Amino acid sequence: MRNVVQFVREALINNFRELDQWFQEDSVLLHFKPERDSWNAREVIEHICLTNYFLLLTINKSTRRALERKVEGLHIMPGSDYEEKFRQIEVVSSKSFGWVNPAHLEPSGTRDLDEIRILLKQQFAQCMYNLSLLKNGEGKLVKTMMTVNNLGKLDIYQYIFFLTKHIERHIAQLHELRDQFEESAVMI
Repeated sequence: MRNVVQFVREALINNFRELDQWFQEDSVLLHFKPERDSWNAREVIEHICLTNYFLLLTINKSTRRALERKVEGLHIMPGSDYEEKFRQIEVVSSKSFGWVNPAHLEPSGTRDLDEIRILLKQQFAQCMYNLSLLKNGEGKLVKTMMTVNNLGKLDIYQYIFFLTKHIERHIAQLHELRDQFEESAVMI
């Protein structure tokens, strides 16, 4: 595997960049719901922002702990399954497993899009800052449990990678919404 920090950084840049393009979309598309109980694009984007918020609480806390452990001189060698864990996280970007969102990750649909965009930019900056603090492998010093898809304990790089794959999963959902919107427009 290439340098893990660079690998995660590229995933962050690519997924946040693609997500940011959705703020340029037409309001009619952003509010389109193919079914009454489904989320529209605005709500999908709000959900991503909410999820990032909670993931970053763990990432930020773990980053502080990793830097403390570095000062203490702790070193950790990744196990032989280190790259395999990233492949397991990749699955998060697909819809190959089901996941029921906790209530605190459900979008309200009332948040201002400009506010969400600002928050997403701040979240991106926070992720990049954490990576800059952990540029010498310190992110492997702390592992935190991830229950989604039974991933188990993830180090900080893997946790941030999970955040990117969650975004990617919902970018695919946004593309599906666009396709459904275009199909519905053709039928009218």
